[in-house]
Amino acid sequence: MSNSADSERLPRFPPDRCGLALAAGVLGDKWVLMILRQLFYGVARFEDIRADIGIPKSVLSTRLADLVAADLVVKRPYKPDGGRTRWEYHLSKKGVDLAMSFLALLEWGNRNLLGFSPPIGPVETASRRRLRVALVDEDGKEVALQSIRLADVSK
Repeated sequence: MSNSADSERLPRFPPDRCGLALAAGVLGDKWVLMILRQLFYGVARFEDIRADIGIPKSVLSTRLADLVAADLVVKRPYKPDGGRTRWEYHLSKKGVDLAMSFLALLEWGNRNLLGFSPPIGPVETASRRRLRVALVDEDGKEVALQSIRLADVSK
């Protein structure tokens, strides 16, 4: 993406009309991202999420309720043997739609924040070949980041 002073500037869009600003409003909390990360990795039970990321119970309860209200997460009951009914949390369709964003953040963190070979990354299931996040055009052809710009696509 070009950052040069002579590049075409997008018209100003109010935050309530910008997908990035709206997403930041929903996802802009460290705990929200960590909870969604756990769900993305398949950790679904309250106590497992809490223990894995070290979040206070009250904060986890509040954030999970917010994520359910935002339709990013769904609650499903389960009953352990001899126990009372409890809840598991799973990504909704809307939550699963965050997968590419999460994979892009994972790739960025692996490349820019880890000082060693990353322990986790996406692989193709059958071949186990490593994958990376890429931009593709409508025909499926990969486009270099340096070749793109943001534009008003509503016209």
